[in-house]
Amino acid sequence: MPTGEDRPRLICRCLGVASPRVYAAVRALRLAQVAEVTKAVRAGGGCTLCHAELEEVLAEVRGEPVDASLALENQAICREETHARVGGAIESVLRPRLAALGIGLEAWEIDGLRVRVRLAGRSGDDALAVVREKLRRHVCADLEVERL
Repeated sequence: MPTGEDRPRLICRCLGVASPRVYAAVRALRLAQVAEVTKAVRAGGGCTLCHAELEEVLAEVRGEPVDASLALENQAICREETHARVGGAIESVLRPRLAALGIGLEAWEIDGLRVRVRLAGRSGDDALAVVREKLRRHVCADLEVERL
């Protein structure tokens, strides 16, 4: 059965902390509480919406059972919030920057920590680098950005 660790994702949308960082810190530092995770990697230090998911990570690392319905709810919240965070960065930061360069963003999709974009106009590797830099700066440093 796949674990939460098998689904790399953006856990703390406010502060841009991805699951690989959280799992690594919990294991390496033997963290046991959300407050410890927050102190170590900042996850959970914003709106606190991710606290339930951080509790899930802590339980999983301890080898404790994770309630399946809670895990599904956490996944749904994570998807919705990540989509909103990426979409917000695209509309407020990325589209204006690309438009100034004569580039359009025709479509985008997200799966976990992977964002795929379809660019139009002068959309060479430099354009993709702009997209990557802006999304990593405004959403999460661990995002993978590639062409759609």
